[in-house]
Amino acid sequence: MSGTLKLDTGDVADAARSIGTIVTNLERAGSDSSELAAMIPVPELVRAVEDFAGKWDDRRRTLIEEITALKEQAAAVAEAFDSADSSLVEALTSPPQQSPTARPDNTPV
Repeated sequence: MSGTLKLDTGDVADAARSIGTIVTNLERAGSDSSELAAMIPVPELVRAVEDFAGKWDDRRRTLIEEITALKEQAAAVAEAFDSADSSLVEALTSPPQQSPTARPDNTPV
């Protein structure tokens, strides 16, 4: 193990945006089973379509919640690493802080 951590935060942020697109598409993918069911002349098939659509809607809502959490986590990772990187750069490039001059009795000036 080398002890080196490399992370392209741009790639992580891009992944978060891409995941956001997936969420948007899932949100737009609402099924209209009643419209489809109206076109089917066989009652057993109508029930099957409505059952499938209902279960898909439930699963899609769960997927949206889980994928949204993943998107937020990816965005938070990118932001945290960028912030840590900026803090390290600032700490390494800022001039050292001078401590205040002390009086003979060790009280700051």
